[in-house]
Amino acid sequence: MQIDFTGRQMEVTPELRHYTQEHSQKLSRFLPARCRLHLILAAQRHLRVAEATLKLRDRMLIGIGKTSDAHTSIKEALDKLERQVVRWSERQRARKRRPKPTTAVVLNILGSPRTDHQEHAILERERWPLEPLSVEKAVEALETTPRGLVVFRNTETDRVNVVYRRPDGKLALIEPEP
Repeated sequence: MQIDFTGRQMEVTPELRHYTQEHSQKLSRFLPARCRLHLILAAQRHLRVAEATLKLRDRMLIGIGKTSDAHTSIKEALDKLERQVVRWSERQRARKRRPKPTTAVVLNILGSPRTDHQEHAILERERWPLEPLSVEKAVEALETTPRGLVVFRNTETDRVNVVYRRPDGKLALIEPEP
């Protein structure tokens, strides 16, 4: 982890640099190797303010410590930052990763079986847009489509379903298993 220091109305001594690097080792357990920590040390009347800013991929975390001693201000700021980093890393770990929803389905129509044992050839290929519909809306859309089937994304389960008319005239719904 790279640490940048800025001193305002006070000098950043090598001792403070070493102290900061020592106490920032806890943070490096939770973070990727290429992150930056910027520590601003400022003197305001009788207070020593330490502001630690950590830049991650998609966000900035900030911890501020205000005490009469520079060492305790740095420790307080890094402790606040550590709590934020732990919370952020647990959110990253607990986030559910779902595949991106598809926007179109390819329908392949295969030729009739051949006697010379050749593989089936694709006769026709169509792309259908996937629309989020309820089952009732899909049945209504089936009445207006000339294809005889409707491929849609079910709004209740967020999965791809198919509604089609069977040869006996009844409607059928194809749902994937959960």
